[in-house]
Amino acid sequence: MSALSLMSGLVTAGSMLAVLALAVPAAPALAETPVADTAAANCDAAGTPSAQLLCRDAGLVAAGEAMDAALAALGATTDAAGLTAIEAGQTVWRARRDDACPVTAADLADAKATKSRTDCLLRVTRQRTAALESERQARSRPVADLPLAVTGAAAPRFVAPQTPVPPISRRATLSVLTGRWAKADPNDRTAIDDCRTSYLEIGADRTLSAVDARVPEFPLTGRLPTEGDPVQQVPVQPLQPAEGATDAVPAPLATLRLLPADSARFDRLILRMAAPATFAAEFVRCR
Repeated sequence: MSALSLMSGLVTAGSMLAVLALAVPAAPALAETPVADTAAANCDAAGTPSAQLLCRDAGLVAAGEAMDAALAALGATTDAAGLTAIEAGQTVWRARRDDACPVTAADLADAKATKSRTDCLLRVTRQRTAALESERQARSRPVADLPLAVTGAAAPRFVAPQTPVPPISRRATLSVLTGRWAKADPNDRTAIDDCRTSYLEIGADRTLSAVDARVPEFPLTGRLPTEGDPVQQVPVQPLQPAEGATDAVPAPLATLRLLPADSARFDRLILRMAAPATFAAEFVRCR
C-alpha cells in the first residue's frame, strides 16, 4: 500500500470507495524501521508538512495502513450509501486530526518537535482505528444489541425512553426548546457531536433546522406549532411557501418530545422522523 494512505487525506473519493470494497486485509504490525530512501524522497512532494511527516515516518505509515484495514473491514459490512457515510466521517476526522496535531515546516526541521508531532499523530490515528474496529464489531452483533450510531452505514436503531417524566419545579413550554442541541450518547447522555457541523437548532420564531452530513434525511428544516406541550410531543411542520400556501395542516416532517430536568441545561430532546424515514436520536443542549 502506498505510504500516502487514507490517513494523509490525499486519496480521492473514488479510490477510497475502492479501498473499502476490498477484502479485509490483516492489520500490519507497526514498523520500527525507517522508510526507504526512494519513498522518503517521494514524501518531499507531499503538499503539506503534515502529509510529509505522515509519509516519512515508518510508524505513521504502518498506523495508517492499520487504519485503512479497519476502514476496509467496516466498509465490508455496508452498502454504497454506507461507504459514502464512512468516507464523510473520515473527512471530518482528518480535519479534527489536523487541528489536534498541527505540523509546520519548522517542526520538520526540529527533531524534538518532529517527535512530539509524530507521537500526537500516532495517538489519534490509533484511537481512530480502535473506534472503527469497535463499530465493525458492534455491527456483527444482533440488531437489538446495537447502540445508537447516527451514520448512513447502518439504519439507526433508537428506542426513546418510555419511563414517566418525573415532576419538575419549572414549567416546560415550547419556548424552552430555543437554542442549539447536539446528538447525545444514549448510554451516558453526553454530547457526541461538536455543535458546529452537526446540530439541531430551534429559533425564537419556532423555526427548526437539523444539520448532519451523515444523515440522508438532513438538512431538515421546519417549524414548531404555536401551541403544544413538548413534554407530550409536538410535530415539526414543513415551512409554508411564501406563495400558494393553504389552510390545510401539512403532514409533519418529524416529532419532538422534551424530557425536562429541574435545570434546563440537563434537558433532553427526542427527535423522530416521520415515516417512511426511520431516523431518531436524542439531543442535549450545546454547552
